[in-house]
Amino acid sequence: MKPSQILVCILSTFIVLAAVCALGAGRTSVLRIPALQQVLGLPVAAVQLADSVYAVAAQQDSVQSNPSVSDSIPSIQNASDSLVTPKQVELPKALPQTKLHLPAFYAALASADKQSIRVVHFGDSQIEEDRITMIIRRRLQERFGGGGIGLIPVVQTIPTCTAIQSISNNGQLMPNSSVKRYLAYGPASMRLKNSTCYGPMAQVARIEQPVEVNVELLRDRVPTRDYDRIRVLYSDSISIRMLPDSVEQRRMAVQPIYAESLDTASTLQQQIVVLDTLCRSSHIRLDGAGWVYGVSLETATGVQVDNIPMRGAAGTNFTSISHRQLASYFSTTNTALVIMQFGGNAMPALRTRAAVERYAEAMRQQIHFIKSAAGEASLLFIGPSDMITTVDGEQMSYPMLPYLDHVLAEMVAEQGGAYYSLFRLMGGAGSMFSWRDKGLAGEDMIHFTRAGAKKVGEMLAKQLLADIETISSPNDTVPQYMVNSK
Repeated sequence: MKPSQILVCILSTFIVLAAVCALGAGRTSVLRIPALQQVLGLPVAAVQLADSVYAVAAQQDSVQSNPSVSDSIPSIQNASDSLVTPKQVELPKALPQTKLHLPAFYAALASADKQSIRVVHFGDSQIEEDRITMIIRRRLQERFGGGGIGLIPVVQTIPTCTAIQSISNNGQLMPNSSVKRYLAYGPASMRLKNSTCYGPMAQVARIEQPVEVNVELLRDRVPTRDYDRIRVLYSDSISIRMLPDSVEQRRMAVQPIYAESLDTASTLQQQIVVLDTLCRSSHIRLDGAGWVYGVSLETATGVQVDNIPMRGAAGTNFTSISHRQLASYFSTTNTALVIMQFGGNAMPALRTRAAVERYAEAMRQQIHFIKSAAGEASLLFIGPSDMITTVDGEQMSYPMLPYLDHVLAEMVAEQGGAYYSLFRLMGGAGSMFSWRDKGLAGEDMIHFTRAGAKKVGEMLAKQLLADIETISSPNDTVPQYMVNSK
């Protein structure tokens, strides 16, 4: 070929490739087509600069307030998103987790040597297996006493790190499917019909035949503390019996706070069985036909911490649960702190600022609902962790995640709660890469490993305990319903 023909061929090839890049960038899921400015090495300046400023500021705040996490900060992961402009990006304020502002909870702890104080931790799959929660429970019980692992369902479909659990009938193991369960979250096929009576665990089991709940506390991963009483939450005609009978010392019924209500279907009955000694394993027989909302392994004094994971939930399902049942449980168990840990499951669908703000507004309604049921108890909201997705073939943090963290923090503060920015505490945008490389997060770069969950739990427990000293006059802020509780 002549030199001129070769030149024409080369130029034609470049023109065709440029047209493909310009017209088809990012439009195929089979073959990644880069944008023309990526091929030519041109900067996507506006968005990348704004995102970088946000990430640097967040990382600097995190290092200043939490030196221990400085080694987890990786290089900045720049993200380009046509939905975000420099004017839309908000710079973060001071880290909200420097003080958690939970005066009612800290004040209630002053009476933990005389009565039981409850912490209820709701969350998504990040807290499954009792992860994160078990560390908080351990540290609080080490300092303020208490035992047991709090509330557990009749049927435990996801094994935990703190207990072995099964169901049986006359000593013969039963499959979990032999007990019908209903959930306020997850598959629509598992909803109750014409009822919101899911109880404080957002799930309820229907008992139609004798069922023995067998549970044994584990001590290998996280030392658990023994318990000396069992609280059973139920309705309708359910009778409770300990096996063997000799372990039971006495029992007492806990009256619901709305006993005068004509709505008997939503009445949450509670019966406490006092054991004759501290135990680490129990066999609880449930007879009759009715609903059982959970079993709590606890002590008369100290701190009890419930772990209530909701796989796949975005945290917007609480208003689907009976307000009366929640209020009854919170009040009769002396709940002083409610923790809500959500946002991760909503993140993939939040692609615009407007979508983030709609989700925050939905969570505002849920927080208002929980606070109205929990009375004067403190509320702590744990925001989503850093999460990695793929944009134009590149792995990076979800573009809207920094904005979601910012909006949730402001909304929670407006509702009188405390916000814990897990995203910024990890190190900000792109920090999940470092956590994955250190074995603290899985290959999906969304969920923590058990080691990572333990680290998160330890960081949160450390903050909770450190902030207790900031309460100068604890008796002035004790929730009123705890003043005369027994």
